[in-house]
Amino acid sequence: MSGLCSLSLFIMEVIMSKKTLLLTLALLFSTTYIYAQEQKTIAAVMDLQVGEGISQSVCSTLSDYLRAQLFNTQKFAIVTRENMEQILKEQQFQLSGCTSNECVVQAGQLLGVSKIFTGSLGKVGTTYVITLKLINVESGKAERVETEKCAQCKEETLLISMENIANKIAKIEPKSGAVSEVIQLVQIETKEISLEDDSPVMVLIPAGEFLMGSPEGEGEADEHPQHKVYLDAYYIDKYEVTNEQYAKFLNEWGKDTDENGQKMIYEHDWGVKKISGWFESPQKWQPAKGYEKYPVNNVNWYGANQYAKWAGKRLPTEAEWEKACRASSTTTYYYGNDESELGEYAWYIENSGAKTHPVGTMKPNQWGIYDMYGNVWEWCSDWYYENYYSDSPPKNPQGPFSGNVCVVRGGSWLSGTVSCWSAGRDRLVPDGKWYYRYGFRCAASPK
Repeated sequence: MSGLCSLSLFIMEVIMSKKTLLLTLALLFSTTYIYAQEQKTIAAVMDLQVGEGISQSVCSTLSDYLRAQLFNTQKFAIVTRENMEQILKEQQFQLSGCTSNECVVQAGQLLGVSKIFTGSLGKVGTTYVITLKLINVESGKAERVETEKCAQCKEETLLISMENIANKIAKIEPKSGAVSEVIQLVQIETKEISLEDDSPVMVLIPAGEFLMGSPEGEGEADEHPQHKVYLDAYYIDKYEVTNEQYAKFLNEWGKDTDENGQKMIYEHDWGVKKISGWFESPQKWQPAKGYEKYPVNNVNWYGANQYAKWAGKRLPTEAEWEKACRASSTTTYYYGNDESELGEYAWYIENSGAKTHPVGTMKPNQWGIYDMYGNVWEWCSDWYYENYYSDSPPKNPQGPFSGNVCVVRGGSWLSGTVSCWSAGRDRLVPDGKWYYRYGFRCAASPK
């Protein structure tokens, strides 16, 4: 049995105005490419063809990993599967079943790339055989062909083989030993959306599986067992909700209690301030001076939930939060395993100066989402249960049906490295008062 592998975990870029949805797919070689650089050869990668005895899910993972490793050689700028499909669809070109050299070259010409990779993964007895071919689109001839064998190896060991064959074809000495620390899917562009003209930008997270929690021997007890979770597509805010945005909500809402009378937020020197009198209605609020672009804080779960409803959104589930945070990585942090690099991505106890900071001032994750670690803890929609992972549903988990405390994720400006990692979990009662380390971001389901 042979076929093409499906590719799922890629993000596109969309900007929506108040009345119309404007699809903005940056042209393949524009400066908006996250990793396309002038010195790199622009190339496309066809999905691996697979033989009998190899599952589609394994093939999909390995194809994604191969794309990442070809990019990591620093020799190629790789076109995303999403861009390939979009452009070829416009040209009425059928990508599925395109396996012949003539068809592959034609696809490369339509994509406007100079090189295109094709490959296969098969098994002879107990030995896996990987073949990878680099084709010059202009001449139609193969410039380089490499093979990699993996005898009596487990499927996870094929990750090393994919890394090795990518290095071979790029003429780089292959590494030996353990799997590379950073295992992440390729992503050039993202789709971004705004539900209103001036509303926060959101990033589309495509449907698909990811690995949730920490592996055995790592993390805390409530992060186990590590398990696969499938999520439908959803949007998540690119940035944490700011004081400026929350003050606008309060002024339109007219009070600091939610639809059920629950107190939502308390004043704070780094947060929002009430400027109306005690008995004045509707209430008037404004961001603390100089803190307009800082994440809102001192907001409880009810305040986060009501804002999300007002904005036409919702709070992310815990699973949605972790998938967006990981951005297809499987390492402790979305950038790798080295905690000494955390200060490049997060405001936490070592660099925060004991306070919050403006959103989006640290490096984002691979999907262009900022402050998933540090700055403020982020509320999720779920009730918290320590052993939830033991029997949670594998598709679109929503958390326990009831509870006393709610999930918070990501750590804050006061957290150490133990809290600021992708799988880290914590909990808090939903109606507390002194929550100056807690904020949130919103999610939304595609309409």
